[in-house]
Amino acid sequence: MTGVHSSAKPTTLPIASGKRAARLAWHLLTLRPWMLVLSIALLGAAAGAALLVPTGLGRLVDAVTGVDHSLLDVALLLIAGIAGSAALGALGSMALAAALETALARLREDFVSAALSLPPVLVDEIADGELVSRATDDVDTVGEVTTGAVPAVVSAGLAVIATGIGLAVLNPLFLLAMLTVVPVHAFALWRYLRKAPRLYAAERVAVAARSREMVSAIQALPTVHAFGWGKAITERIRTRSWNVLRWSLRTRIVQSRFGFRMNMAEAVGLASVLLVGAWLAFSGSATIGEVTTAALLFQALFGPFIALLMLVDDLQSAGASLARVAGVIQLAPARAGLSAPASAAGAAIAAAVAGEPATPDAELRGVVAAYPGRPAVLWIDELRIPAGQRVAIVGSSGAGKSTLARVLMGLLDVREGRVDVAGLDPALMEENERARRVVMVSQDVHVFSGTLRHNLLMARENASDAELHEALESVAGPRWRHTFADGLETLIGEGNAELTATDAHRLALARALVTRAPIVILDEATADADTTDARALEDAARRALAGRTVVTVAHHLTQASSAERVLVMEHGRIVEDGTHDELLDSEGPYRELWAAWSSHRSRAPREQRQRQRAEPSGTTDTERHRD
Repeated sequence: MTGVHSSAKPTTLPIASGKRAARLAWHLLTLRPWMLVLSIALLGAAAGAALLVPTGLGRLVDAVTGVDHSLLDVALLLIAGIAGSAALGALGSMALAAALETALARLREDFVSAALSLPPVLVDEIADGELVSRATDDVDTVGEVTTGAVPAVVSAGLAVIATGIGLAVLNPLFLLAMLTVVPVHAFALWRYLRKAPRLYAAERVAVAARSREMVSAIQALPTVHAFGWGKAITERIRTRSWNVLRWSLRTRIVQSRFGFRMNMAEAVGLASVLLVGAWLAFSGSATIGEVTTAALLFQALFGPFIALLMLVDDLQSAGASLARVAGVIQLAPARAGLSAPASAAGAAIAAAVAGEPATPDAELRGVVAAYPGRPAVLWIDELRIPAGQRVAIVGSSGAGKSTLARVLMGLLDVREGRVDVAGLDPALMEENERARRVVMVSQDVHVFSGTLRHNLLMARENASDAELHEALESVAGPRWRHTFADGLETLIGEGNAELTATDAHRLALARALVTRAPIVILDEATADADTTDARALEDAARRALAGRTVVTVAHHLTQASSAERVLVMEHGRIVEDGTHDELLDSEGPYRELWAAWSSHRSRAPREQRQRQRAEPSGTTDTERHRD
């Protein structure tokens, strides 16, 4: 049950323009400018040293054919070329790797910091998996090209320049012969660039769409099984995957054509060099050894030249991914703070200070709220929630329950009216101040990879072990000591002990306790749990949060029946307000909701028993879900 805005949900985050992505790339590459200059100088020297090898072989030919060259000089030239190019190339590669890894690390830090600083309302609006796709697929693509293709491009480019200089030194006509490949390469590159950028961008979009589909399916897996939507969801994922394959095949076709034209360029260039060399040799303007050197230089040149052009393929893919990453970074409200460690951003959001505000009430007057760029979806004339009251918000899907919770939390600005939560407007509070006054436990909770203590201290860094123990005892009782065998040092999260959904929600409730915030909002915090687990979580929440102001967006109406006050919403407005018993006695929407809920609860066990009697005794739960 989300707010009424869900029907018009946007699908993607913005994609940065080519100029903005290029400026970001240049900024990152110049973080260590002297290291970058040093690496280029070393790699240039390595490319120059590599020219000594074909030069030595050419002189060897002259020595064999009678031209006066010392074999010792030839041997020294070959050794210097091989050893010099290897040593200088290794040093240059290490220097370039240091510059590139710095750039890549900063890009990742900037992306994480920008993602953490995105307005919660925007994060809630984007399609499932969109941010995940950019944080994984796109960042990984940029990283692979940064550590692989970029060094190869630099080395190949410097080799092409050094070889051109070497051919010009031998004879300017050799350089002119080499340049005959330029029109062929230009044509091939022109044809390639006409289609490749569009195809790569479409491929990245298709990959993101597949990621969104898979993330949505995984998040809704219990619902998918319950309603028998497995085949339909599988077919949608298959369609998305085939779309990725289709775009990938189209890019491979373009690559193959590009490679064929490169081979044609090699044939044209080598033939030109040999023809010019033959003419120079017969005219006495060049020795056979010099012609051999020119041919070997061009042959050695073709490898870097082909690599340079073929790497356009990887650079196009990386450019498309970088534009998607830059699209998130450009949304950050303050560029100056992008390089702060992610842990600092997380601490700023979750840190809570000891002590309670003097007036932990919540009050809304004349409030009109809307999501950015949308019509108004919430209208609250007057609502006051006294300190310590337990309030449940109920209503059909799209009634505006979650929207009201976001307004109380300060995650959604209001267009009109006044919001006062614990003495201040939550939308204007600093993150630390907001966390000190009001916290939210939502339906989606996360267990971070690390110790149990680390997961709890995210709520308040200076909490003592005694406070952490007390919070865990409040939400789970003594059983938590059996669940976490090593106590607060138990490793949990990905790669460690996996928690059940119920225990993960208990952990989220414990975090809320650790903050000491007097106002707690539970936004369908037990919606994904089974009935038994949901009751256990609701009981834990009541025990743990006793004495605090608790606003619950109720998924189960049993939460409303145990609340001190029930707010019934329809179409973004509060249509009923009273206790559970008072609303049942009136002829209103809440009575109808309760009747429907009670009927469903009494019918569900009966239907389950009937299905079990109708099924063969050997039928398993897995087979029932598959059917």
